[in-house]
Amino acid sequence: MQVEEPVILYKLRSTDGQRFLADRRTIGMIGRIEDLFRNAGLDLIPADQLQPIQLEIPATVMRKVIEWCDHHKHDPPYDESEPETNDIPDWDASFLMVRHNMLFDIIRAARDFTVPGLFAMCCRVVGQNPREIIDGLVNDEEEEQPVYPVVAAAA
Repeated sequence: MQVEEPVILYKLRSTDGQRFLADRRTIGMIGRIEDLFRNAGLDLIPADQLQPIQLEIPATVMRKVIEWCDHHKHDPPYDESEPETNDIPDWDASFLMVRHNMLFDIIRAARDFTVPGLFAMCCRVVGQNPREIIDGLVNDEEEEQPVYPVVAAAA
């Protein structure tokens, strides 16, 4: 009989102050947060003593990134070396049926926070390869957006 581990929830906070809870496996899909856990030893700090992890991203976009990661947290890790398909699973197609500006905010967040599976799925939705999207985002950033930082601290 398999014993399930208790679910430990971590707090995340958006730029507009909204707080989110996500389990370790879900936030582990966000590469920048996973790096923070690994490099800063955040796994060694009890979750209830950890301050919310501040992501410089609006709540509307953060909600979508967390929801996508939570839905796909049991999938095998995304492998960039595998050939791309144009298949978009029904759940992802429905999930990414959003306004264009929201879709591009999700693409930017997936790129900036290193969520390669979400980034690749968004690229399929817009029908461009990831390199073209990255080039377009780099050109946009020269004009407007900074790269989103991640901030975490122990209580």
